[in-house]
Amino acid sequence: MNRKSIAVIVGLVAGIAFAGTAMAATFSTNLKLGSTGQDVKDLQVLLNADPATQVASSGVGSLGNETTYFGNLTKTAVIKFQNKYASEVLSPIGLTSGTGFVGALTRAKLNTMGGVTTTPPSTTVGCAPGALYSSVTGQPCSTTTPPATTTGTDLAVTLSSDSPATGGAIVAGQAIADLAHFTFKNNTSSEAKVTKVTLNRTGISNDTALTNVYLYDGVRRVSDSASVASGVISFNDAAGLFTVGAGASKNISVRADISASVAGQIVGVSLASVVSTVNASGSFPVMGGYLSVATATLGTLDFNTTTTPSATTVDPQNDYIVWQNTVTVGTHALNLKSLTLRNIGSISTGDLRNFRLYVDGALLSTVENLDSNGYVTFDLSASAKRMETGSRIVKVIADIAGGSTRTFMMSLRHAGDIAAYDADLNQPVLATAASSTFSARSATSATINGGSITAAKNTASPSSNIAVGSTNVKLATFDLRASGENVKIDNLNIQADTSVNNGGLDNAKVFFNGAQVGSTKDLSEGASTNFTFGSSLVINAGTTGVIDIYADAKTSTSTNLVNTETILITLNAGTSGNAQGTVSLGSLTVPSSAVTANTLTVSSSSLSATKYSGYGNQTMVSGRTNAKIGSFVLSTGASEGANVDTVTVALSATEAASITNLMLKDQVTGAQIGTTKGTPGTSNAFTMNVAIPASGSKVVDIYADILSGVGIGDIAADVTASGTGTLGSAVTASSVTLQTITIGSGTLSLAVSAANPASVNATAGSSKVKVGQFRFSATNNSYTVEEIKVLVSNNAATSTTGVTLEYKDATGATKSAFQTLTTGAQANATATFTGLSLYVPSSGDDSLLDVFVGIPTISSGAASGAAITATIDYNEGFKATPNGLTPITTWTSASADVVSSASTGYGTVYVRKTIPTFTKVASGVTTPTTGQALYKFDITADTAGAVEVKKISLAVATSTMNVAAISLYEIGNSTAINTTAAEVDSSGNVVFYAGTSANDTVIQVGAGSTKHFEVKGTVTNWGAAGDSLTVSFTEDASAGLTATSASHAGNLVWSDRSATSHTTITADWINGYLVKNFSDDVQSYSF
Repeated sequence: MNRKSIAVIVGLVAGIAFAGTAMAATFSTNLKLGSTGQDVKDLQVLLNADPATQVASSGVGSLGNETTYFGNLTKTAVIKFQNKYASEVLSPIGLTSGTGFVGALTRAKLNTMGGVTTTPPSTTVGCAPGALYSSVTGQPCSTTTPPATTTGTDLAVTLSSDSPATGGAIVAGQAIADLAHFTFKNNTSSEAKVTKVTLNRTGISNDTALTNVYLYDGVRRVSDSASVASGVISFNDAAGLFTVGAGASKNISVRADISASVAGQIVGVSLASVVSTVNASGSFPVMGGYLSVATATLGTLDFNTTTTPSATTVDPQNDYIVWQNTVTVGTHALNLKSLTLRNIGSISTGDLRNFRLYVDGALLSTVENLDSNGYVTFDLSASAKRMETGSRIVKVIADIAGGSTRTFMMSLRHAGDIAAYDADLNQPVLATAASSTFSARSATSATINGGSITAAKNTASPSSNIAVGSTNVKLATFDLRASGENVKIDNLNIQADTSVNNGGLDNAKVFFNGAQVGSTKDLSEGASTNFTFGSSLVINAGTTGVIDIYADAKTSTSTNLVNTETILITLNAGTSGNAQGTVSLGSLTVPSSAVTANTLTVSSSSLSATKYSGYGNQTMVSGRTNAKIGSFVLSTGASEGANVDTVTVALSATEAASITNLMLKDQVTGAQIGTTKGTPGTSNAFTMNVAIPASGSKVVDIYADILSGVGIGDIAADVTASGTGTLGSAVTASSVTLQTITIGSGTLSLAVSAANPASVNATAGSSKVKVGQFRFSATNNSYTVEEIKVLVSNNAATSTTGVTLEYKDATGATKSAFQTLTTGAQANATATFTGLSLYVPSSGDDSLLDVFVGIPTISSGAASGAAITATIDYNEGFKATPNGLTPITTWTSASADVVSSASTGYGTVYVRKTIPTFTKVASGVTTPTTGQALYKFDITADTAGAVEVKKISLAVATSTMNVAAISLYEIGNSTAINTTAAEVDSSGNVVFYAGTSANDTVIQVGAGSTKHFEVKGTVTNWGAAGDSLTVSFTEDASAGLTATSASHAGNLVWSDRSATSHTTITADWINGYLVKNFSDDVQSYSF
């Protein structure tokens, strides 16, 4: 199809879409020379409304004398109209002058011009002789009597919101093209059964364009195929095409196979009428959209001639292949979106169950039963299965649950029952069979044989021990599954085998699905006992009956089976003919062979006490209240539970004298068990009523208050328990020794943390600078630190606005406290903190204390160069409470103060009015050359104020080459900053002075600004292997005192201009200690 043809089709579709708008007269039919009908007369009326396009000025065709015949006068008038509106009706399809043919675009323009009110004629365009509806417009033919339709407001019929819109495209030769969706809304309180639907073919197409037309409810086909006759498509089913529930809605889609020879046509359908068991209403015809038929190469789907299975008889069974075919996918991959099979046979809808669809072994969908019409539909629309080109095995399996003596044959009846979409074009392909036109693909008709029963031990058959002397105990559970038909079991053979008494079992009963069937009997030892059921044991086809065997743990003479004796129940092979199929009346033997249950062991009652592994030995301090001094587990055996009435806690005389308020608690709930022993003795019996089920357990904790002043020693309680088993026998738990609780002393220590902050220069006016981090640790008891004294030297205190502490409490929440410093006669100022809640666990884990200081501005009293450290006095530095104990104790952490600056380079804050930052910059040079930058760096001043630099030292190392006449420049200035030659100090460093070492010239960098510098020199002897040059800043390793610029010995000499009348001779010049960033300042060259 060429581009111009596509444009024409699109234009025609657009015109048809516009024609669907409600108007007084709508042009929906192409008109040409020789056309007749009311549309022609309406056209002449509209053309006569404009003098420029009138048909004739007088006589036939003139205003008021319009006719229903399209002659030469009308054609000439149409050409005038088309030329007048050429940009809208000619240019879009590549024409430059009118043709006289009234096509889609011309009609679209006519329809925008208002139209005229007309009276329906006696004949209608598009009506063939005998036709009920026009094949073009979808309107009733006036020369015939339209079919009687029930109209009203009860079953409202409308176009669905998701119906394919005009302008879409479908493909010639495709299957089940989606043409239109209609919504049927039942507004009544009764079910609406739709028995007839009449459609009209619309668009620019012929009857053969739609080869098979179907109605679908979702992916399920609800009609057989219908053909198009004179533009009309009819679906009839007196039993009902589909039903719409009371108050419900249903969307029905119209789909059709498209002829392979109709490319370029435009197809659509309208809903002309509906016949239903309740009144139907709608604006009939309900128009669908118009779709263009395009040409494209579709994928192919070809079914094999052979469809399995081929067996003519089959036993009831699970996982039977009911339909299978090897299909060939060609040209393009396909997306399988649905498959519908129909049963052709006499079985009931529930006889085949659990349908499963597989493609190449992959399970795609499951459907429980056939529907009421014998169909099974697999809906994959939400997750289509991609089938690549080549051979693909499509298989459906099911369980044969019933249907004895009846037949079934699963069949793919129509090509429309499989929706396989071309993966590239997204349109359904038309299936074929054996490379020819599709015909039904059916398995062989099979007759289901008579019913059967399978017997097996139930997975939940008892396996736990049973108690000595227990009665009415479930000993075995078996499954009996019926297939093919309902099966009545007349009797079963039950056998008991015991290992010691060999005397059978007393009072045996058979239960079917939870209810006893048959009489109570004693079981014989090693031989079958037959139980009869009359008609009370019938297992329905496809279901599993559960058989339970109960008896007493006693011989048939009522003697208790002994401890460790075993019991085995067997469902022996049935007597021939002990069961019968209720449909086939065939005899069955149930079970066909013996089925054994689990071997059970008879066990005497048991209760044990063990030390709880989740609580280990502990060390606690004296004076601790509510201390957990032990934990144990009470456990019962598998045969029966126990009711524990007494637990006894035994202590030595020394242990008993060390504690008060002894009590037991349920570990899970925390509830107290028994009463508190205020003054414990050596044997402490707790009375209780604690039920523990069979194979159950309960963890119990022992608590007590440890007396203050108790010396170092151990507490290790012994526990016994007693009670009554579920069956009434006494049970006792032997004594067990619990955890060892050592009474020791608690310790609390303080040290500088490993994460103590490095020393730093800080600008005056900073509100919060971290000066130190300390760690508390404890053993044997947790503590809460409540008071701390932080010391700052008097010299630095005037440069500190106050001290802030940050720590975590027992809940893990971060707490903060602030105090100012107070000074006195001592050398240090003190910030005293009370009411703290710093929690220190007993595990030895660190609890951290962060110390921050605030710094005032220089004008508010801060002294440039002041060195601030934080100290906690060992003598009275802090107070802590041992948790669980009453007294508050003052603890000393060491024999000396704990100071933040204990390690060199850490824990000191140096006050500066402002701070410079030095940063190395890439030189941009790969070969050192005379006159080019050998080293580049920036100096940035803090926003707090300008900085001045008098002296800069560089370490310059050379190998087999030389650099001389080294000078420092500000980038962009050709005059060297050092007016005298660079010096070499005693350490070999190259030293630059701004100006000279003695004059007042300085480098000044304004607040918040940056200046850029470079070092140049005369390079000689470069170019041989081994030549190298390395340049870096020379740092100062420790803080120096402030001094004048000339007298300062630092490698870097700079000033924060903190003196009142700052000059080079004021004592506010500082060395380079802690000036950043010198850590990455090396520039290296090598040849």
